[in-house]
Amino acid sequence: MRILAALLLLGAASPPAPLALTDLRGERVEVALAPDEGALVLHFWATWCPSCVEELGVLDRAMERCAGAGVRMLTVNVGEDLDTVQRYAAEHGLRLGLLRDPGGAVWRAVTGVGLPANLVWTPAGRRVELGPRSAARWADELERLGCHAAEP
Repeated sequence: MRILAALLLLGAASPPAPLALTDLRGERVEVALAPDEGALVLHFWATWCPSCVEELGVLDRAMERCAGAGVRMLTVNVGEDLDTVQRYAAEHGLRLGLLRDPGGAVWRAVTGVGLPANLVWTPAGRRVELGPRSAARWADELERLGCHAAEP
């Protein structure tokens, strides 16, 4: 019985498994918090979601200010084809790390419902937040994570 309890405790302390996504070349990418990172932020979005795409601009600008602060930001398009995502990124000049979840399996496993959705992954664990955020709320969140991202 003690061995079983110890094994259960060890399993609970294991880091979360990497998330299997797809890059814009169609190749599989496993995403996880790196040992030297303070936080990884994943923004789940779609081109048909007005508040999602509004946040992309905020995150794109914040990413530049967070470089070197130990906070990595990636965006994950949910359920749209590669051409749609590439065209949208080109039309809007996005420089963010863009990934895809073509069938939405990762999005469903992580958030369950709603777009936009954000996964904030730190050494202390992962948390999900649903719904849109203003630029000010993003600046506050990124500040808590160690990145001064307020717009000048």
